Amino acid sequence: MNLKNKISELMKTKKGRALLIMLILALAAVPVIKRKLAIAREKAPETYPVALDLASPRLGVLRAQETFLGLFKPENQAALSSRLSARVVYIAEEGTAVKKGDLVLRLDTSDIAAGAEALALKKENQEKVYNRDKILYDNKAISQEQLENSQNLYAQAVSAYEAAAAQLSYGVMSAPFDAVVGKRFLNPGDTAYPGKVLLQLDGNGPGYEVYSDLPVETAAKIKPGSEQEIIFNGAYQKARVKAVVPATANNLMTVKLALTGNKLNIPAGTYVDTHFYTSVSRGLIVPVNSVSRNMNGYFALTVAVGTVHWTPVKVLGTDGVSYCVEGLDPAARLGTAPEQDLLKIYEGQKIKAVRENGTHD
Repeated sequence: MNLKNKISELMKTKKGRALLIMLILALAAVPVIKRKLAIAREKAPETYPVALDLASPRLGVLRAQETFLGLFKPENQAALSSRLSARVVYIAEEGTAVKKGDLVLRLDTSDIAAGAEALALKKENQEKVYNRDKILYDNKAISQEQLENSQNLYAQAVSAYEAAAAQLSYGVMSAPFDAVVGKRFLNPGDTAYPGKVLLQLDGNGPGYEVYSDLPVETAAKIKPGSEQEIIFNGAYQKARVKAVVPATANNLMTVKLALTGNKLNIPAGTYVDTHFYTSVSRGLIVPVNSVSRNMNGYFALTVAVGTVHWTPVKVLGTDGVSYCVEGLDPAARLGTAPEQDLLKIYEGQKIKAVRENGTHD
């Protein structure tokens, strides 16, 4: 009897069908069993120890700071705008240093000048008429009403001339203080319009200001008169808080800083980093690269018996270089590593080739 006939015979009985199903399942399980045996014989993946620098915490005081961008500008700054519709004849170049009273802009006022000359002549003639009418009135040759009318005409002529002379003066602009031409918004030959800003002058000091927008909760920690720092090209200069005022949007507060002199040679209108010292904390001072943060809080990377452990700590403050923490053994040894490497270190991992940095400063 061949295999086909044997299978047909088995399918005819209930017991045969059950045996056949069991046989099929056993055959199907063979590859799975072989794979499990092969996996069991495979060598477990080797775990590699991590190389760390070591540091020790120290008891101390830390001034916590937060860094924000601030707009640097001279205390004296002027935007010169036009009162006339006229063609620009001369406008100082950007970067030009000017003294108080120096010419920085001239407009073509030839039409106004011609009108002013005519009004000046009319004023002189009307003055002569008025002086003549005063003599006539004294000699009872004209009435008081005629004299008053002559007086009014003379006053109108004076007013018209003075208005034209004032307009004529608007065509010449001088620096109100020692400054540098920061930016000009028109070129010679362009037309100026009333209210249009033509030129910005940046004062030469000695007073300068920095404006920083801070979250309300941070600004609340900043006190007027407190000393802060601005940073430009890696160099520092002290600044003092002049005022803390509400900003115009986004639930921010503007902190206005004042400083004397521009020791860092910062161009006006430049944004600089501003360090605000928000609190003073006392505790264990540790490097920032020995602490990691996740959704459960802050954890310090401690080293003991050749392995690393994540120890929960409470952060009291930071200055960007160190943390001030609580909840850590003062005798603990800390592992330090770049932030991206800290994220890869797991609890209980072995360490090797550890470089001892000693006490953290």
